[in-house]
Order: sequence, then C-alpha cells, then structure tokens
Amino acid sequence: MLHRSDLYLAPAVSRSAVNDFFAAFAPFENEIHAMEIHRSGQLVLRIAPAPYSCSDKREIYSLSKSFCSTAVGFLADEGKLDLDARIVDLFPECVPENPQANLLKMKVRHVLSMNSGHGGCAMPGMIRSGSRTEDEIRSFMEQPLPYEPGTHFAYNTGATLMLSHIVERISGMKLLDFLTWRLFMPLGISDVRWNRTPDGANEGGCGIHVSVDDISKLGLLYLNRGVWNGTRLLSEKWVAEATSPISDNSMNGSPDWCAGYGFQFWVNAREGFRGDGAYGQLCVVLPERDMVIAVQTELGDMQREMDRIMEFVPKLFDADDTPDSALILPEYAPVGSARRTAGFEDRFIRLEKNALGWTGCYFRYDAAADEMRLTFSDGVDQYAVPAGRGHWAESTVVTAKLKPKLVDLMSTPDRERCRLAASCTAEDGKLVFSVRFLNCPHRMEWTFARDGENGFTANFESWGKHDPGIFPVRGEIF
Repeated sequence: MLHRSDLYLAPAVSRSAVNDFFAAFAPFENEIHAMEIHRSGQLVLRIAPAPYSCSDKREIYSLSKSFCSTAVGFLADEGKLDLDARIVDLFPECVPENPQANLLKMKVRHVLSMNSGHGGCAMPGMIRSGSRTEDEIRSFMEQPLPYEPGTHFAYNTGATLMLSHIVERISGMKLLDFLTWRLFMPLGISDVRWNRTPDGANEGGCGIHVSVDDISKLGLLYLNRGVWNGTRLLSEKWVAEATSPISDNSMNGSPDWCAGYGFQFWVNAREGFRGDGAYGQLCVVLPERDMVIAVQTELGDMQREMDRIMEFVPKLFDADDTPDSALILPEYAPVGSARRTAGFEDRFIRLEKNALGWTGCYFRYDAAADEMRLTFSDGVDQYAVPAGRGHWAESTVVTAKLKPKLVDLMSTPDRERCRLAASCTAEDGKLVFSVRFLNCPHRMEWTFARDGENGFTANFESWGKHDPGIFPVRGEIF
C-alpha cells in the first residue's frame, strides 16, 4: 500500500526500468524508503511506500554537510567571510598556548574541503570536551595535525562542526536560524530539526532532519547554479567551486568516494556531484542530464546504491509500453496475527532501572482500532505507542535515543522526539512490535514477554546488520 500523494511517475518514465531498479535492491535486503527525480525542473518520479512519505522529516546523517556548506556560501558571497581567513584569527580566544605550525596555516577553505590537516575525524574529541563553545573549538585546534593543511584529505565531521561555529560567529545566529532566513524560507522548507552538540551548536556535519522534498530543493538550487524561481540565492562562483574536485581523495576507497571532494560535496565517478549520508541518503545532481535525484534509504553498501542509480538513469525514459498495473514497487508489510492479546494486558508493569529511563508501562488492546497500545512513562511524562494488527499505526514519543547511531561520531541527545509506525503480533505471554522510524532510516523489533508468574522482559533490537541488539529491560507485573 502506498501513500496516494507519494506515487507519481510521469508518462514518459519507463515502468520496466523502474521495476528493474527496485528489483536490484531486493536480494541484499536494502530498502528504498522515499525517492524523487526531477528533470529540467519538472518532477518525473516520486515514490514512497507506506508507512513512509516523501514529506517525512528524517535524519540524513552526513548529507547535513551540504546544507551546512551552503550557509558558508552565503557568507562568502556577501563578503562577510573570506575563505582564506585563518581559523586562528576567527577564534583567537581558543588558540592553544603553543599552537602547532600546521594550525597556523589552516584556513576556512581547508576546513570546507576536508583538508584541515587532521589525520581523521575530530568530532569525538570535540563533543566530549565540555559544554562550552570554547571547549569544542579548542579541542579541534589541539588535536594532532600531522599534515599541512591543503595536502591531505581526511573525512572529518568535526571540520563541519567547525563550519557551524564559524557561521554562528560571523552571522550572530545559530546555523539553523541563519539557514532558515537565507535558504529554507526562500525554498519553502519548514519544520526542520538540527541536533545540537553539548555546547548548543548545531552539529553541522550531521543531525539535520529534512524530507526528500527538501533534499530535492537543495539539489535543484545547485543544479540551477544558485538560482531559485528566477532569483539568485548563491553565486555561480560558489556553486562551481563547492562542487568541483578540490581535494584529492583518490586513496579513499570505492569509485564514487575517491573521484574528488569539493566544499562538503562529493564528485561522482561517472558524472555530476552529490551530497550523501550514512545508510544511503543521497542528493545526486547530474548537470549534463539536467537532473536531480533525492533518496532516503536504509542500506549498508552505498557504492552499490550509486551503481544502481547510474545504471537506472540512462534507461529512465526508454520507450516502454509496460502499464502502471505491472509496476512492482517496494512493500513494507505490517505484521499481524490471529491472536489479539498476550495475557498481560491491563496490568501495570514496574520496570527496573534501564537505558531508556522508562519506569513503568502497561498494554491495552483497542478493539475498535484493532491496535495494541503500549503506554510507558519515565516518571515525568507518559507516552503511548499504538501498534496495528496487520496495519501500521503512527505515533510520536519523546524518549531516550532508541535508534542506532554511528558510535562515537555524533553527539547523542539524552532524549529526542521519535515518530514511529508500528504493527504487532501476539501469542500467549508474548507481544512483538515491528517498529519503523519515520524520523530516521532505521527499524526495530520490540519484544515483550511474561517471565514466570509476574516477571516481565523487554528487548529492543535493530533489524538488519547495521547494529547488534540494543538492550534488555526487566520488570515486575502487578
């Protein structure tokens, strides 16, 4: 079943090519959650299988970097920020007492192009350094710089966090607020979330939550060389430089990750450029084809994803008489069972201390909606998660971070707002919730079971091979 508004193929699009594209992912248990393609400014494909939508605001991991870079572009175009400015001159109060020689050579353009001189990612040290802006920036400056800036590519989310600090220092606004004014308002983008580090800065290199619709708009702005609806927002100079192979990353691995790197944009191996994020989040811009491709996925092999896209694009408008009725699109079926209840409904469960911070919960079956409802509390707030029996039920809760994370690379909020779609199966003494997050690429299985007469166990486990099981929870049924 698909959202009606999220299934559109222009008449000229080859239905058989679309079928072949999605079929190529099935053997690898990879999922396409939302996808849009624009050509010559026109929408030609828009697909999001239920329970997903092309308007879902989802965490897109390192694709955040391209949004952050755009903020720097606005400041550079206005003459408020010189790309050749030294980092030590922008933050003199954070310069170590005996600065490294390579630190004194580091410029904004080096940070933009992942050529800062670091040998790896500075982010873990920065987010553990303290709760003040000065601590994060000083940590970036104090970490070893074995390479002369401009000579060595090292993918570095901490460098993008520095760009967030630079935007805040120059503009006097948080990165999110500055981009709201300069980018999101003109492009008609709203309801954006951007995670923050312990000191309150937007993460910059990760943590933004936007939709496939929003990703497409960023791609179209760059495809049109900085012009949106006839109004120039970014200079052609910025767009050209940001998307050109400034950094030599030829030793970086697979083909699409070693063809060059610009200002927080990757150069594609075959044509065009892109922003991308973990688990397959993409904003692919192909100027030669006048095309933008935006994708939200959950997968592990992004080179395979790029290969399939670049094989698909030349066939997209092949002559084809395949009818719409023959389309074979992804389906993410909800679970269900003949049994409706597990036998411990309508009884309060006191939970032992756990990583979620949940203190108590109970279950209640809603016959009218045919849904099992989990209600939990953390001792302060109470939330309910309905799970449909054979259908998806949506909810929004605020809880400890349930979804998988890229360990040690990003700051982790203690609590966050999670949008969920859930379905449920029941057997005697056991409930299983199939949970799909609508605010990130991930999915989980929550298993709740009676343990003896009054004992209770819960396990929250990620699906797929991206992360191991998360954690168990124990409790007592009253």
